[in-house]
Amino acid sequence: MTVPDPSEPPTRVAHVIRHAHAGNRSAWRGDDRVRPLSAKGRAQADAIADALARSGISEIWSSPYLRCLQTAEPLATGCGLTVVPDPRLAEGSDGAAALDALLARADAGHTVAVSSHGDVIPAMVAEAVRRGATLHGSAEPRKAARYELTITAGRVTEIHHVDRPEI
Repeated sequence: MTVPDPSEPPTRVAHVIRHAHAGNRSAWRGDDRVRPLSAKGRAQADAIADALARSGISEIWSSPYLRCLQTAEPLATGCGLTVVPDPRLAEGSDGAAALDALLARADAGHTVAVSSHGDVIPAMVAEAVRRGATLHGSAEPRKAARYELTITAGRVTEIHHVDRPEI
């Protein structure tokens, strides 16, 4: 067994998930904030939960939009946690602010998973790369794709794209 070197800063992993399939935005009638996942999206959310259930996640945050909350709920159930809505993850929000919040919780010893949108997540990834992270894979996640961020000493060092589950 490898013993951690106490002089080295601890490393954490954060999981950043784009919401699962929610149908066509233009076909939805009503407030887009309450557009739900489709049947395909619910199956994708379940597959994401299965993939991450044993990842040591201690907090789950989500955009307050219904499709993001529904993407995070199976993971929260599997981890015995509650999804915390966070407006910093809402569509149109600042990716740098969301990234800084995630880094602060990682520095406090938490493994966080977040569910957000196709504009916020690329902004988070771009900001982490601008600050020196190495991106492995696509910078533009498809619905239900995710990233694993390696965080050391308050900064993202590696970002690994994980493609969406094929349902």
